[in-house]
Amino acid sequence: MRVSHLPRLPLALVGLFFLTSVIAPLPFAVLQPGGGRDVLGAVIEIHGEKTYPSTGKLLLTTVLATSPSSPIFGAEVLYAWMKGDSIVLPRSVLYPPQKSSAQINATNAADMKNSQRVAAAAALAYLGYPVTGHGVTVSIKLKNTGGPSGGLVFALGIIEKLNSEDLLAGRTVAGTGTMDRAGHIGPIGGIDEKLIAARRAGATAFFAPSENCDDVHHIPEGLTVYSVSTLREAVSVLKDVTLAVPHCTWQRNR
Repeated sequence: MRVSHLPRLPLALVGLFFLTSVIAPLPFAVLQPGGGRDVLGAVIEIHGEKTYPSTGKLLLTTVLATSPSSPIFGAEVLYAWMKGDSIVLPRSVLYPPQKSSAQINATNAADMKNSQRVAAAAALAYLGYPVTGHGVTVSIKLKNTGGPSGGLVFALGIIEKLNSEDLLAGRTVAGTGTMDRAGHIGPIGGIDEKLIAARRAGATAFFAPSENCDDVHHIPEGLTVYSVSTLREAVSVLKDVTLAVPHCTWQRNR
């Protein structure tokens, strides 16, 4: 019987490739589901106005991403692919190559602070408070989280605290989305991973930006997704869920 053997050079090159992928950093980053933090607890504090308790939870969901300063190796990439709940992206998609790790972290922190200020302004405007001189001091404290995607949840949390009506009515609701001062909701990244994080944290309903509809590929069992484009739409769904058709369709049926 004749047995054919692969040439030594190709075998050596293949072996060198796998060895290099294990010991040398690769230009990738991993996104995976993070956690869910109830902003109605110690995260949002309001002074100068009466606040009301809620019987539900309002979760800010997060995505864990490879730090811009952390190298990633072949074994980590393979593990992320095998897990099934993570995605592997070119590092340049998440982090501008021309910026240092310190600059990226500073930008994310600034985006988070700005999202908190804008969310407070949008929420107070929705409730009818004057732009200036309203006497309400809103403080949002959230460590180790960056980026602008918490705007919608922060705004809903402020409205829930200042509203005598218990909008959550015992439900655990999560969401994501940027927000401007007029209450418009903008798209974010990592929507599928945030849906997983929300369900793992016990949420049964999730608010997603309408502009992210095409990015939702899998909805965990037990979680209902409502797409919203404004803060007013999100509050209307909380008030009466029968007004909404789940997942990126309800605005078309108004």
